[in-house]
Order: sequence, then C-alpha cells, then structure tokens
Amino acid sequence: MQEVEQKIQRKIIGVVVKKFHEIFRMNVNKREQTREEKTRIAIDKNSCCPSEQVTSCCCSPQEDVKSSLNSEVSTIIQDIPTDKLKVDIYVPLEACSCVWSQFMNLVFSALTPYIKHIQHETKSLSSEEARKLNLRGNSIVVDGEKIYSSPYDFKQDLPVLLNGKGLL
Repeated sequence: MQEVEQKIQRKIIGVVVKKFHEIFRMNVNKREQTREEKTRIAIDKNSCCPSEQVTSCCCSPQEDVKSSLNSEVSTIIQDIPTDKLKVDIYVPLEACSCVWSQFMNLVFSALTPYIKHIQHETKSLSSEEARKLNLRGNSIVVDGEKIYSSPYDFKQDLPVLLNGKGLL
C-alpha cells in the first residue's frame, strides 16, 4: 500500500511541476511581448475582464491552468485503488435538513464502527446518478449496486458486506 501511495505522490508532483513550468513559460512569454500585444491578447472573446485585470481575474490564463491541474489531480485520485466499501448516501439536499437529518443520523450510526473500511459520499436525490439508479426516496447505495431504503436493513447487512469484500 505504501508503494501505491508513493507512486501516486510522484504522479501528483509530476503534474504540479509540469503545470508550474507552463505558468513560468507563460509569464516569460508575457514579459517578452510588447505592451500593445499584451492588450490585444488579453482581451479574449470569452473574457469577462478588462485587459488590465487579466492577471487577477477569474478569466486569466492562470485560472485555466489551475482548473486543468485540479482536474488532472482529481483524475489521479479517482484512479487510486481502494480497499474500502463505497457507500453513497442519497438524500434531497435541496430540501430542509429536517427532512433527511434523522436518516443521516441512522446511517452514520451504522457506518461509524466501520468507518476506516468505508468510503462514503453524500449525494443529491435529484442528481443524474440518482435518476439512473431510479431512486425515489432517501437511499443508500453500496458499491453502485446494492440499494437500501432503510438504514436498519443497511446496518444489519453492513458487517456481511464488509466480510464479503474481505475488509473485516
């Protein structure tokens, strides 16, 4: 497991160094351009910023590099092999928490004793994923396959699911 972590760290560092060099090259190129060229390049057809603010604006080239870096790092993180049970909890996040808080309390009371073996995520019941799974109410989805609508049933089956995956 330590080798996998080191390999992932090296990948992330490589991506960060690569992006750092891209930013550095962009800054060197900017210094070499004349003021007129800078103004012409800075006003992009999709830009929301005046040319003077490009270095600090949301539309700046640095922001593009940052978002690109974030997406590459998140892709690397998603590729990490996990030895954990994946649990997705679907609740109507746009509704008042009083609608789903009791459900969440019951789910987390089931998860807590085994939390080091579980990767959990709370998702909206109105999301595209929930529609694909045909979820109609508060639900728990284990490894994208097994669906529970009752936290009590989930709590009962959780040790069996963990044993089946060899985590206990």
